[in-house]
Amino acid sequence: MALSKIDISKMTTGTTPVTQGGTGITSGTTDQFLKFTGTTTIASAVDNAGGLIYVGGGSTTSNVAAVTIDNVFSATYDNYLLVVDMTSDGNGDALLHFRSAGGSPATQTASNYSYCMIGMDSAGGSETIYSTNDSQFQMGHGLYDKDDIDFPSWSGFFYINSPFSSSHTKTFNGTYINEASSGEHRSFSGGGLFQNQTSCGGVRLSFSSDSVNNCTARVYGLVNS
Repeated sequence: MALSKIDISKMTTGTTPVTQGGTGITSGTTDQFLKFTGTTTIASAVDNAGGLIYVGGGSTTSNVAAVTIDNVFSATYDNYLLVVDMTSDGNGDALLHFRSAGGSPATQTASNYSYCMIGMDSAGGSETIYSTNDSQFQMGHGLYDKDDIDFPSWSGFFYINSPFSSSHTKTFNGTYINEASSGEHRSFSGGGLFQNQTSCGGVRLSFSSDSVNNCTARVYGLVNS
């Protein structure tokens, strides 16, 4: 009579070695996974996710005053990557504000933003955006709106350092491109500071005039080590 199954527990003693498909593996914690580095070890699931961890975002496909992304900055990471594309309902400048950490974050509008963005336009001209004491970070100017161009009229990314700290200056630097109402394409690179010892939990994205007609924004934490 052929055997339909074998009860291996009655044929062996001890634990079957891991290399033979057994279960002799040290227990880990929830969400951990196996990592092989010559020997079998337990490693954090964060490592498996890579160096960028998605922490939150915001979007709209219809007119709103602003897109706010709160509760994305925390003590978990020192540095963050913000990736955005957006289009206005009119020809307004793209703006970014930091938002206070907490249950009801307030938009930071004090004149603590300083920045310098250097660029060129598609006609070969020089472009600059700068300020030493602005109440927001200006990201591009003279944009096309939704009636002038396919989405998006503005897109870019920024690295943000120490936004959650209540004692550090917040620094940001990055690159973006916008399509201007003159028909030019304008590309900028540079950075700036938010010189306020306030713990920030997120950002607010808007335009200097008219509404945000379309926007997709994502925030990623950069693993510290």
